[in-house]
Amino acid sequence: MRSIAVLLALIASAVGQTTPTRVSPDDAAKHLMKRVSPDYPPLAEQAHIQGNIILEISIDETGAASVHRLVSGHPMLVPAAIKAANQWKYQPFEIDGKPAPVITLAMVTFGNPANHTAEDRTEILLQDAFWRAVESAQAALAKRDYAGTEDQLNKAKDLVPPDGPDLHHIPERWQWMTTMGYLRMAQQKYDEAEQYLRKALALRESRAFDKDTPELAASFANLGNLFVEEKRSDLARENFVRSVAIYQQDFKKVGAGSPGAQQVYGRAIAHQSWVLFNLAKQRNDTGDADKECRTVLDFQNFLSAADRESFVSACQQQASDPAKP
Repeated sequence: MRSIAVLLALIASAVGQTTPTRVSPDDAAKHLMKRVSPDYPPLAEQAHIQGNIILEISIDETGAASVHRLVSGHPMLVPAAIKAANQWKYQPFEIDGKPAPVITLAMVTFGNPANHTAEDRTEILLQDAFWRAVESAQAALAKRDYAGTEDQLNKAKDLVPPDGPDLHHIPERWQWMTTMGYLRMAQQKYDEAEQYLRKALALRESRAFDKDTPELAASFANLGNLFVEEKRSDLARENFVRSVAIYQQDFKKVGAGSPGAQQVYGRAIAHQSWVLFNLAKQRNDTGDADKECRTVLDFQNFLSAADRESFVSACQQQASDPAKP
């Protein structure tokens, strides 16, 4: 499910970045115009596997749905649920009188999982409340409203404790730690920020089957951002190098069949290689600066127009610098 979860992981790690408006599952259900039922996987049906698959869904300006991430569900049922949900159609949502993208939660049912429906409904409500609190915290942090950020994060913490020995709610616990790290960074409480960001990294590293995921790459990048802020250049470089290496692996794995994931990975590679380029220039390492510039140029098409113009111009200047040996 890597390509599904990646957008959430990377958007969430960029605290303060604008995200689609979140609408409640009940409001979204009222807008649903076309609900495609899933095909029951034959092996799951033969094994009498029943259950609900909880998905977070993005709905674009036209009302077309696409799965943003998997929340929970039996692995044998997940692919069929995603295939069906990706064909759903909603009446477009409007914000300030204009069609706008939104995000919501939905449930796809297989069989008659009556014993789990109430529990799954509770989970959907928890997810909705948690991510609303985190997104409100990120919006407050972007405005430098640190008290408001902390208040919203406390609400999120009460819903899903960030610590614990189990493997439940890993994305939520990771996001809480990450956002707390960025809050402390903004407050220049760097020791505390590092503690939170290292805990978030450890949470990802502790899962033996979760190696080399974009979430792990994002954790390294978050630490890299902290070390840049602290001017600890060697540590910043170390973490960004590890992050870029993972993103490059994931970029190759998803291939052209997942353009959304490629866009996110490619942008991350370009941005972080740009940071590495500047770190190389600071230590007068022209060889490393050239290497990072080549990576920036390789992935320039994934950048915004403004970033592409700025980055490419600097790299072209680097290539033609007569002072280079």
